[in-house]
Amino acid sequence: MIRRALLVLLCLVSGACGDAQAAPAPSKATGHGSSDVPEIERPYDEDADAQAQIDAAVASAAQDGKRVLLVFGANWCPWCRRLDWVFQNQPEVSAALTAGYHLVHVDVGPRESSTNRAVAARYGDPISNGLPCLVVLDDAGGVAHVQETGSLEEADHHDPALVTAFLGRWRDGEAEL
Repeated sequence: MIRRALLVLLCLVSGACGDAQAAPAPSKATGHGSSDVPEIERPYDEDADAQAQIDAAVASAAQDGKRVLLVFGANWCPWCRRLDWVFQNQPEVSAALTAGYHLVHVDVGPRESSTNRAVAARYGDPISNGLPCLVVLDDAGGVAHVQETGSLEEADHHDPALVTAFLGRWRDGEAEL
């Protein structure tokens, strides 16, 4: 796969190959889009009781000293699915999450729906920042930080280094980015 990508790149740069050889690689997306950016198909449980999951995560955090990371998003949102792919498949991001956080996905439902709007309001209406949106809770359940995710993106994906740095900063409760 890497060899083919390098050959295609070399052909495109040199202009030495025809259109058939320069065809794009098959899509890696597993979600609803046709992008080549990898995604998780359905990271949000649309039937979950989000507040109950948050309460359980806060109780666990109180026991082990971790933080809680709420990820507000939806299965229809490509950027939400892309971020979850980074969480699950980038080793440095996965390690930072496991070491410092209890992760809770909060489904906001279809566009313009009221799904989990009361939950969002309880945490300062983070979805007004767009989707996905991250909320870091301390081990008592208080909001430590709200983070839009546009600043964690690079081109058409979330940058693992930026996501890891964010997780590291807020794991220990830094007050400023």
